[in-house]
Amino acid sequence: MMSSDTERQDAGTASMPRPAMQAHPYVAGADAALAALNRTIASAGVVLMLAVALFTVADVIILRAIFNAPFAGSNEVFTMLFSVAIAAVLASGISDRATLQIDILDTVLPERVVNWLRAIGSAIYLVMLVLLFIGMIEHTMTMRERGIITTILQMPTWPFMAAVTALLVLTIPAQLLVFLDEATRLPGRFGAVVIAALIGAAVCLGAYFGVLSLQSYLLGSMLTAALGVFVLLWIMILFFVPLSAAMLFCAGLGITGTFGFDTAVNIAASETSELLTSADLAIIPLFLMMGGFAVASGMSGDIYRFAHALFAPFRGGLAMATVGGCAGFGALTGSSVATVASIGGAAYPEMQARGYARTLATGSIAAGGTLGQLIPPSTAIVVYALLVEESIGTMYIAVLVPALLTILFYMSAIALQVYFNPAAAPSRSAWDRAELWGSLLACGPAILLFALVIGGIFFGIFTATEAAAVGAILAFLVALWRGKLSGGSFWRVASETTRSTSMIYFVIIGALVITFFMASTGVAPVVTGYLLNTGLPPLVILFLIAILFVLLGSVMDSMTIMMITASTMAGVITGLGYDQVWWGIVMVMLVELGVVTPPFGLNLFVMKSVAPDAKLSEVYRGVMPFVLADVIKIALLILIPGLTLWLPSLGQ
Repeated sequence: MMSSDTERQDAGTASMPRPAMQAHPYVAGADAALAALNRTIASAGVVLMLAVALFTVADVIILRAIFNAPFAGSNEVFTMLFSVAIAAVLASGISDRATLQIDILDTVLPERVVNWLRAIGSAIYLVMLVLLFIGMIEHTMTMRERGIITTILQMPTWPFMAAVTALLVLTIPAQLLVFLDEATRLPGRFGAVVIAALIGAAVCLGAYFGVLSLQSYLLGSMLTAALGVFVLLWIMILFFVPLSAAMLFCAGLGITGTFGFDTAVNIAASETSELLTSADLAIIPLFLMMGGFAVASGMSGDIYRFAHALFAPFRGGLAMATVGGCAGFGALTGSSVATVASIGGAAYPEMQARGYARTLATGSIAAGGTLGQLIPPSTAIVVYALLVEESIGTMYIAVLVPALLTILFYMSAIALQVYFNPAAAPSRSAWDRAELWGSLLACGPAILLFALVIGGIFFGIFTATEAAAVGAILAFLVALWRGKLSGGSFWRVASETTRSTSMIYFVIIGALVITFFMASTGVAPVVTGYLLNTGLPPLVILFLIAILFVLLGSVMDSMTIMMITASTMAGVITGLGYDQVWWGIVMVMLVELGVVTPPFGLNLFVMKSVAPDAKLSEVYRGVMPFVLADVIKIALLILIPGLTLWLPSLGQ
């Protein structure tokens, strides 16, 4: 679904910047050898995912729809095999540095300090992976001792979990080499390794003994414990500890302080096991594959060419086509930054060649990129649905009207700009009917793909996971039919899927553990009560929360915000009397507004990299009409919840 950097960029990640000093040759050699092994295992995992998806499609379309004789226990086969496939890609993602980190302070702190912090953060991540592996061993042994079997096929589950645990162990040497790679680039080489390792260990042990000494106090003041964990989490992620490690560390401390260390390890293992065997979350790697094959097959380019031909007669038509192309590309990839990078790479030079103002060109591309997370398959929506236990299918249907409003508002912003400033865009041209119909026919597979996936969910033909499997297989077949999987293209898609899947799964593991801790403290009802006691009307409180999320989105990626705040804020919003599905869509809209809000919106910097001749101030000016359009749209969604909840209500 995305390039090796795309999903990480979409979530606001950045691959770890390298200091000037090279890693030790032995470390670099071992790192390269293990990375090659992990990529081979991960490729096998992706092939297994594709095979399981094919099995699902055969069961859904052939056995169930045609012969009305579905395979009994197909969901059990799916979850068991898919859990092994997911585990197979985790270590490769670590070897490839697909790790979500926040780099707000990267240019604030001295480079030497940043490099030390990254190395210490890597050491902490290593400790968390070791503890997680130990917990998974105990969890697997417990499953075997209890003789746990599946409901329909009566299969013992522990062999599959044993395979998952065996594959998970590969993450430990992978992260060890990441740490050594970081530390041996520091002055002092192996002396730095020892110092960074000791500091990392001291942080972990000091925190452990610290919470033990405060255990009686924390048990009597759960809200204080929750506040302490929340503050510590933000400190750690700001100081370059990988997000998944920071969440596991902080949640582990909180659970240790309130329930004990063994419980913390067991909870982490239990949440990991449930996550890997979750059919709902399998939607993410399947949609990643669908997007990867869709891009490789050229379907995303087909959508942009059709949009270009369709809007030719309108002044500013190419900018409108760019928004339309971003919508189509987003529907195939679910990636905000990938949309800016991919569509921008084609659209910006074209608009410049035709005399478009840089402000209009850069603004329409940067804003259009937000559609990558607003149109299914959106990973942010999946993560929210998982963390608050809402239906992914319902969320996908709920976002359709807001996404359509976004497209209409963006095109209206373009139309108003060229109306008041005709020089911003060239005059319109007549429709080229041959190009229009030719590009429409070429879009046939992409239209069919979207119709099957979203239509299947809306009409109850498929579950969201089944729809994702159908989409992945169809995109694969289109790429195969068009001859686009030769020359290593298939393995590139596999690599992209691996990196993104590994990063997302590790972050969600941390999010689930910290969600468990926050839920056990009862923080959401207390925050809700405090807000209501202010005497402000719920609508005013909601607008204040919305402003907060826009501010967060302007300096931080949407995935991080979702992971840290989704479950707690959903409880607060419910306490204020609002619907969780509606808030999930509004929340995604708010954080996506943040990525185009100057001065720190992520999409603005990606746009600047796509358009090196444009000044950042031009990008800022260009995006402001679209920011205003977003503000009006979000205000409407808040004031009229029915715009979001109408479509889901039709299926009830």
